[in-house]
Amino acid sequence: MGSPYRIDEIENWASDFSESPSFDALSPQDKEYAATVAVEFLKHACETEDVSAGSVGEPGARAALLDHLPKLNVPADVRTRIPEILAIFLRGLQDQGRLAGGASLGTFVLALGPAFRKRCAPDGGVLVPPVRNSAPALGRNDPCPCGSGKKFKKCCRK
Repeated sequence: MGSPYRIDEIENWASDFSESPSFDALSPQDKEYAATVAVEFLKHACETEDVSAGSVGEPGARAALLDHLPKLNVPADVRTRIPEILAIFLRGLQDQGRLAGGASLGTFVLALGPAFRKRCAPDGGVLVPPVRNSAPALGRNDPCPCGSGKKFKKCCRK
């Protein structure tokens, strides 16, 4: 079974965005990358939620913005404005009747802007938050995790 979204539909929406009046609010450099950003965002949001493009919600938007788009190969100054570009795109989709709640989803994406920028490394890479070990440290007198029944200090700690 295929995915519920159609890539040609997403590409058409991005193409229509480049011809819309709201597109004029973008800088010339942002305009150059806006369609690519919009396609990648919607594609990954749809894949995350396993829905069609017209049904994307906050979980898919969050995953696409925070997990995928920081890896996108665009200039650093465009990268910092990706949430604003997407907000304009999503509002436009609502105005065209393609995405109910597009304006509120655009506001949600804007609110994720600081978290998105924290994940973008200055060299164009991705900064991933460090993984923290939440398990308590083993003490010498705790039971050994190997299951022997002995104290850790007499078993595997040797």
